[in-house]
Amino acid sequence: MSDKVANISDVKTNWMASIPVLRYAIGISFIMAVTSLWNYDLAYLTAVLGLGYIAPGAKPLSFKQGLSFVFTLIFMTGIVIVFSAVFLDYSLVFIPLLLLALLWFYYTDKILGMVKIFLLISLIIIPFVSIDSTAIGSYVAINLTLNALMAITLTQIIFLIFPWSTADEAFTKAKQSAAKQPERDRFNYAINIIIILTPVLLLFYIFKLSSSVLILTFIAILSMSPALANPKVGLVMIIANILGGVVAILGFNLLSTVPNFTFMILLVLSMGLIFGNLIFSNHKLAPVFASGFSTFLLILGSVMSSDAEAGEKVWPRVIQISMSVIYVVVAFRILDSYANHKRKKA
Repeated sequence: MSDKVANISDVKTNWMASIPVLRYAIGISFIMAVTSLWNYDLAYLTAVLGLGYIAPGAKPLSFKQGLSFVFTLIFMTGIVIVFSAVFLDYSLVFIPLLLLALLWFYYTDKILGMVKIFLLISLIIIPFVSIDSTAIGSYVAINLTLNALMAITLTQIIFLIFPWSTADEAFTKAKQSAAKQPERDRFNYAINIIIILTPVLLLFYIFKLSSSVLILTFIAILSMSPALANPKVGLVMIIANILGGVVAILGFNLLSTVPNFTFMILLVLSMGLIFGNLIFSNHKLAPVFASGFSTFLLILGSVMSSDAEAGEKVWPRVIQISMSVIYVVVAFRILDSYANHKRKKA
């Protein structure tokens, strides 16, 4: 009898330990299902951005926090629309002001991680799509706000099904300790990111590359990880994102052979379980695999929501994102080597 009780206890322990991974995999499949059925503009971003709300250490939001976030995003996107309309045609004013705003966003620790990501995406996407038309910028701003609302709502529904458990607490402690940085380190880190972003922003602005603004956004999000200065982490990041792109290509080819909605959700679920077990581990490179999974979702989602020529866009997306990752990793490495050289010289 005591053996049976012990076995039941073991099953319960294993189940509790599996809740974060199951929440992650089933949750992202649920988001993909809802957004695919609704099929609104930029719907694939909901799944990618929703990952942050069910990532290791992420706690369920209160109603007040969610509402505050949506209102903050509406307010900020409104400011960005006005900023784009007034300054976009004056490059000597627009670029310095944009860089100053980005510097503050990367430096500050007063804004929550996911709020910061959404605001950064708004600050980068809206002005550059407004190059073609201010109306397009406003339209994208509305869709970004809708994505924010959907990401918050759907992820909180997931937390109702898979509530916060003791297995999540270890990830929360690790996240809190990693978030604490001295003011000087945060400033140096922000300066490095601005150095990395400036040539890319100028390239996009001068050549009006508004159609590839998603790549610029990807670079900005990747730059938020200071760990990329480590050459080993950077190399694994490149491999993980290329792997995510290759898996997305394989997934797209499978879906082309079996164009079935249920099959697509099962495909996302299986990839979520594979990547989730790597992400929710104690390995120091776990966040790198999260980036690889987001690459998988970004490419698969953006291609699946495209037109009949979607197959022709898969490889270019993978190549563009791979180049973005390589650029960020190499740039961080160069800056880190330069800083080490200065320290030795001093």
